[in-house]
Amino acid sequence: MPAAPRLLLAAALLAALAGPARADQPTVAAVRVGLPAAADDAPPVAKFATWAPVFVELTGAAAGDELVVESPDADGVTAALSVPIDPAARRHLTYVRPAAGAADTVVFVRRSGVAVSAPFRVTGLRPRDPLTYVVLGLGSRLPGFDLPRPTADDEAPPTGPLRGGRVDVAAITELALLPDHWVGYDAADLVVLTTATGDLFEQLLSPAGERKRAALLEWVRRGGRIVVSAGEKARLLAGLRELLPAVAKAAEPTRNTNRLALYWSARESSQTSTMAGNLNARGAGFPVANLELTRPGRVLIPPPARQADDKDIIAAQGGFGLGRVTLIGFDLDRAPYTEFASRAEFWDWVLREAGAARASVGSEGKPRPPSTGPTDDEDELGVALRTHVDTFDGVPVVSFGWVAVLIVFYLLLVGPVEFYLLRRVIGRAELTWVTFPAIVLTVCVLAYLTADAIKGRELRVNAVEVIDVVPESGRVYGTGWYGVFSPRIDTYSVAVSPAEKWAAPGTDGDPVLSWVGGPRGGRASLLRRRYEVRTGPGEIAESLAGVPIPVWSSRAFAGNWSAPLDAPAPVAESRLEHPPGDPSKAVGTFVTRMPLPELMDAVAFYAGQAFPLGTLVPDQEVRLVLDRGQPATQYLQERATLPEILARVPGADRGAKAPPPPAPGQALPLWGVLFHEAALRNDEGVIPRNASLRRLDQSWRLSAENRHEVIVVARAPLIAGPGADLTGGPWSAARLWLKAPPGGTRPAVPGVGRTETYVRLYLPVK
Repeated sequence: MPAAPRLLLAAALLAALAGPARADQPTVAAVRVGLPAAADDAPPVAKFATWAPVFVELTGAAAGDELVVESPDADGVTAALSVPIDPAARRHLTYVRPAAGAADTVVFVRRSGVAVSAPFRVTGLRPRDPLTYVVLGLGSRLPGFDLPRPTADDEAPPTGPLRGGRVDVAAITELALLPDHWVGYDAADLVVLTTATGDLFEQLLSPAGERKRAALLEWVRRGGRIVVSAGEKARLLAGLRELLPAVAKAAEPTRNTNRLALYWSARESSQTSTMAGNLNARGAGFPVANLELTRPGRVLIPPPARQADDKDIIAAQGGFGLGRVTLIGFDLDRAPYTEFASRAEFWDWVLREAGAARASVGSEGKPRPPSTGPTDDEDELGVALRTHVDTFDGVPVVSFGWVAVLIVFYLLLVGPVEFYLLRRVIGRAELTWVTFPAIVLTVCVLAYLTADAIKGRELRVNAVEVIDVVPESGRVYGTGWYGVFSPRIDTYSVAVSPAEKWAAPGTDGDPVLSWVGGPRGGRASLLRRRYEVRTGPGEIAESLAGVPIPVWSSRAFAGNWSAPLDAPAPVAESRLEHPPGDPSKAVGTFVTRMPLPELMDAVAFYAGQAFPLGTLVPDQEVRLVLDRGQPATQYLQERATLPEILARVPGADRGAKAPPPPAPGQALPLWGVLFHEAALRNDEGVIPRNASLRRLDQSWRLSAENRHEVIVVARAPLIAGPGADLTGGPWSAARLWLKAPPGGTRPAVPGVGRTETYVRLYLPVK
């Protein structure tokens, strides 16, 4: 038979053995991890230990298929997150929480528990470190975005990376690329929604953008910072009335002008308190929104000193849940602003007033070119918090010095000592076949018994929780960090939910669970260890299932939840009001029904002043006497014990004035986390230490101009004891689920532990 027919016959036989080709075989064609960068030649923006969107293009999927994303966490254990696939769609959106390191992110399609597509590997993912300040533009690429640059000869050049590479810009201009869950904005420190360019704003307000809009609003509620600019399309601001502190006047939404005088506050280090500039139009002028406040808020432009002469509101700010919302009444993405000579200084003001006043400097003292790979840079407060929850009372840490001594002793025992005894004393070297295994076995048994005696046999759980109650919007928010010490090789399911009486009955809090770890990990383990990041309808990472923890080892987790208050009996109720004719004062009472048995060191913040309250107990009506207050920043700098928190950072440089390391079992003072920028002293410079915890910082609410709410902050005493009491008793505001997924009866958590809880009440003043 000729060669060609033989080859054709062989090919036919192989095809017959392989079976018919599957027309619906899924194929992952492309994957992109992170927020799209504003620059075309820049990689997507993702940050270490923050959720990032994953954009996937695939074909051939069938009903019931799942899209799976696998990525190692900070301990090198693979976390697998799966979401259902819409067979009619080609582009899909899911999420991942990247760690540092060189491990791949793997994406594939799973059907009936079996992978049915070839894995698509995303190699070279280089997440930014937590210190990076990310500005996300929605609707435009923020044309002309710039920040003031150093001018000294020994500083950075006037062009190049912003703030030494510490400020990064991302941009989304298509509705399909907007996250459909609030965690998709997790990497953004500030979102800027522009309205003049394109039609994203209109699509976001349309029924097609309802899910995307809900995700953005939920991110703001949970502590996000957003700027909305609208000039030409100011009439559409009414579609975001729920979010914004002001809208355009219905009768005349805009006015046309050729010149707009701007006055804004200068940076603290500036020689002047106010900066000024003019937006000058060419030709027919440009539109400016006629804004009016729709709820209590601050007018930022014109500044307070000029409001008597200029009544037109150019920029206003207010709260939305825990978030900060700033509205600017002209377009930031079109001329004349994009040609504004003081554009860099105004953008600097936007980052300070709408984002974080000190974090917006971006460099945090450590400039980094964007071309470099992942670094070990971390914020000190994040490290201190992680170290605290991962330190367990009664479980001593064996120093490396002792480990080195024992290793040397073992090597001497199996080497020179054994050789001398067998050759010189006994004279039978062949007995090494017996003595060597005996020595190894004995050392192993002694090591196990010693570790068992030192580490113990009890499961240990540490919990640190921050509860924010917002009666005006009828919601309660919880943020918690949990450390689990396992006395045996085991796997755990981890979930959180609001405790009884804190939220409306039957609500699970829409929780999001995630791992906690440092950026030095993240490489895939040689052993095949993995766990599932569970999702539900409209939810991402509602629980973790099958998390492996080795014997006498620990893992740390973080949980975030939000739930409606119990309307008939909310945990806090405000009866505060302005006295007649004096909107600068607040009088009245508030009622606390929080089920915590006791709250200590309570303090009320109002109009930039601090007023100590003492101790709060359940079912108590507290009358506020806001007299003889102390400046809030002074109170926090004296009482926030920020140096004490920083002293808990391993390897911290403790100078002569630094406090000594804390004693075991000592509570972590969180005042410097809850109001970080206000707690920074002037001699500490402009370097913030809370990059990974910025969402919790409510320093911006302590302004002397904020007279529409009273913020009450208190802490529960540190409680240690049986784990079942701490995670299921009255001292915990959240319920921790271990060894079982949420739903049904929560199994009691065995072992021992400790819990610490801080509570903030945002009480409206009518």
